[in-house]
Amino acid sequence: MIGVVYGTTGELIKLSPVLKALAQRRAPTVTLCTGQQVEQIPALLEDFGLAQPDIWLSHRRRDLMRSADLPPWFLGVASSFARRRSTVRALLWSTTAKPLLIVHGDTLTTVLGAGMGRALGVPVAHIEAGMRSGDWRNPFPEELDRLATSRMARMHFAPGAQAAANLRAMRARGEIVDTGGNTISDAIELVPAGTADRELPREPFGLASLHRFELLNDARALRAIIGLLREASRSMPILFIDHPVTVAAIAAHDLGSMFDDRLRRVPRRRYFNFVGLLKASEFLVTDSGGSQEECAYLSHPCLVHRAVTERADGLDGSVVLSRMDLVVAREFLRNPPAHKRAPSPSRRAPTEIIIEHLDSRGHIADPRSEPALEAAVH
Repeated sequence: MIGVVYGTTGELIKLSPVLKALAQRRAPTVTLCTGQQVEQIPALLEDFGLAQPDIWLSHRRRDLMRSADLPPWFLGVASSFARRRSTVRALLWSTTAKPLLIVHGDTLTTVLGAGMGRALGVPVAHIEAGMRSGDWRNPFPEELDRLATSRMARMHFAPGAQAAANLRAMRARGEIVDTGGNTISDAIELVPAGTADRELPREPFGLASLHRFELLNDARALRAIIGLLREASRSMPILFIDHPVTVAAIAAHDLGSMFDDRLRRVPRRRYFNFVGLLKASEFLVTDSGGSQEECAYLSHPCLVHRAVTERADGLDGSVVLSRMDLVVAREFLRNPPAHKRAPSPSRRAPTEIIIEHLDSRGHIADPRSEPALEAAVH
């Protein structure tokens, strides 16, 4: 049986096409959730039409909001897994298919999941493997998370030739499979049309979504980019998404007075609604790697306000990396439409490549040969 570990919305969004493909084949799976973003996950699963987690490894009721939340959460997940270890092992070995544990991306959940696979004695498959910035300090701790996971995984699904080359350069053990792109493209295709807000600004508008701790913890840098957004909003209104961690940072740094009707704060959106809002906007300013990939796939103008990014998506077209340089950011905001590009040509779906490979290696069970599991495990 295949086990899938996730804990954040970013992981779940990119895993959703894989989970749906497995469900469509009625392949027995067991999902384990670490609850890094426990408040958002149930609704996101509902939007994608996916089942709730089979096993919750955390009993938190709130998302992780501060760095101080991480140690108790980490220990709680590890302890919960230790108590359920024999149950999870029994499930993974309960079908005629070869057992496998899938993890995604670059979060602490990714590392925890890979460690679980090693503890269970089953191979680990890492989706979105091999992406590197070349600097362990940026992004932190994501670069270290990826390096650690690559050393534990034995099946590496790399979202492109460069990521695959990075894995070969580090002599990653096991199979390296180039999926040709990121599963975010398949996730966006699952979003139904017409999911934007009904009450959008009547004039063209921009969108801003900033929520990474490395920016939010730097009062000077956060004030500077909000100030630049305020300046740009005089020409075009900007909707500023209030992620809970962002709300806390704005309050802590006393930046609330920088917002007004032109730079307007709006509540965090569910994913389908956010994608609709993104498509309706003229541009996005973000520090999110996931949003960078979404904009690259949609050929949508995007400023990534980070020092470095491990993602090459869109950097030769609609995406601009600021490297935290306000001159670069200001230049982008002067004329965002200049970065609009024609949609990229269609290519084979990364999810299709992943599922085909898992099947060829004997990891997908045929439910017809597992009658006792058909009703017990989705």
